[in-house]
Amino acid sequence: MKPILNKAIDERYSEMVEDLKSFIRIPSVLDETTAGKGCPFGLGVSRGLEWIIEKGKQFGFRSTNLDGYVGYIEIGDGVDTIGLLTHVDVVPAGTGWSVDPFGGEIKDGKIYGRGSIDDKGPTVAVLYALKAIKESNLAISKRIRLIVGADEETDNRCIQYYLKKEAPPIYGFSPDAEFPIINAEKGILQIDVIKKFEARVSPKVYVKKIVGGTKVNMVPGEAEALIVGLTLQNILQKLQNNVFKSKLQVEETPEGLLVKAKGTPAHASKPYEGENAIQILLSFLKTLGIEDSEALDMKADERDFGISCSDNISRALTMNLGVVSVNEKRGIFKFDIRYPVTVNGYEIIEKFKQSISDPNTEVFVSDHELPLYVNPDAEFIKKLQYVYKEMTGDDPKLLSIGGGTYCRYVKNTVSFGPVFPGQKELAHCSDEHIALNDLGLIAKIYAQAIWELAR
Repeated sequence: MKPILNKAIDERYSEMVEDLKSFIRIPSVLDETTAGKGCPFGLGVSRGLEWIIEKGKQFGFRSTNLDGYVGYIEIGDGVDTIGLLTHVDVVPAGTGWSVDPFGGEIKDGKIYGRGSIDDKGPTVAVLYALKAIKESNLAISKRIRLIVGADEETDNRCIQYYLKKEAPPIYGFSPDAEFPIINAEKGILQIDVIKKFEARVSPKVYVKKIVGGTKVNMVPGEAEALIVGLTLQNILQKLQNNVFKSKLQVEETPEGLLVKAKGTPAHASKPYEGENAIQILLSFLKTLGIEDSEALDMKADERDFGISCSDNISRALTMNLGVVSVNEKRGIFKFDIRYPVTVNGYEIIEKFKQSISDPNTEVFVSDHELPLYVNPDAEFIKKLQYVYKEMTGDDPKLLSIGGGTYCRYVKNTVSFGPVFPGQKELAHCSDEHIALNDLGLIAKIYAQAIWELAR
């Protein structure tokens, strides 16, 4: 380990904190309504990308913006390139925040805000790690490139664009998951189910609409349904005996009764850490005795679709019903599935389709990302393990996750932090934050690791 790198991070710590606060204050959420040439993901994301590129220039690094899709910041002049894969885009703020999600507020030793842990905090930490290496005048034999994407949370068009324009790194890491090291990522399937409803003859009681969720890769925190034909007393009686009564509210409106469900948002790769408002709502609606409501027949559990499975490397398949949009004519249901690394994803798709026999229902695969598995004996992994052990004293074991990072697009890359063992994963959650002490520590870990890989 190089003490000079830790010292350099300590000397710039206050600046790093202020820069992260400024970065968080840019709402870099995908907005296709403001997209255009040089700004493919909207003005907010463009501002975020320009901010980090300009910061790289201020630090004296070579910094390039590739048409608004992705940027890179680099030091060193070697033939081989070490890749550090991060992103500036963030998911929508969602609900349930106790602070401004784009305020960068410091409270109780933590910086709060959307992107603080996913992935603006780690991006700033890596940037300051590069600054520490440069200012310490340590010799490196390779080019070090911080690659900053702008569409990681949606379609990964950024990293795909980068690989069309630039050569891939020989190896590297992404600070976009957990410590110690993640060398396995589950396959990701996103499936849309569109169900057309048959015409009904003036039903007395029916579901007029159901809406819930904003992104398929988030456990929805809110959902609501408009019911026509029931009295408020009918629903309140059912509510009293429901296990989710504290999560449900009923309001009278001119159109009917509005039933609202409140859940707990979480990342779709770990749906068990949240409470799904759509599932809460659907389970309650089924108790109301509404006849001939096809929307309520939709399955919401992987066992119902016959796709439940597991392996020893990445554990069990998970499924999240992330978005629902139902009216009187059709229903759209969007599912996010994370399947084990040893399982064939195309077989999962076939089983899913076979479980739905209704001729009025169509199934579309909107996204399919194959699993990642990197050889645990790779030399660069051994170096990352060495640094992590030296810096933390903890066992640098290899992990698997359900989340998806850039690593599955770039060979010989793994996820390395920023969440430490035992910490709750706050990506995509309300009150997302990073502890100030952790920010300093991960910057030091990254500085030491990058130097080990590049020297």
